[in-house]
Amino acid sequence: MFNIKKFEQVYELLQKENVNESKKILLQLRDEYTLHPDYLFLMAEQLLLENRVYQAIDAIHSSLLIDYDDDFLNKNKLNKSTKELIQSKFKLLHNLFKIIKNDELAKNAEMADTDDKKYLFFKKLQDLMPGVGFK
Repeated sequence: MFNIKKFEQVYELLQKENVNESKKILLQLRDEYTLHPDYLFLMAEQLLLENRVYQAIDAIHSSLLIDYDDDFLNKNKLNKSTKELIQSKFKLLHNLFKIIKNDELAKNAEMADTDDKKYLFFKKLQDLMPGVGFK
């Protein structure tokens, strides 16, 4: 699912809810990968395990913002997340919106089952959360 082996390791730790070990590795990776869309997905998963749901939403939104910005990806020599990982991002968004009881956005995230629908939902998030972005 990830193009970087270290990210796979962190993901496995997160799936086992090994919060302390995953946090330690994420901190080690921060300087090199702060704006990497896959790293931000892992941060969102970490934040969810720490019950920091709104920060997790911001992290996953930032991850998608980077995935959908080809100029930013090229300028920073980053690769877009795999289709499988982008699907996981929308599943995570669905779960996060359910936690905060935003049923409309939870349903919209769940219904984003094609590339076009994913992009339209991302654009809706951009309209609802204009503070997330780059200067």
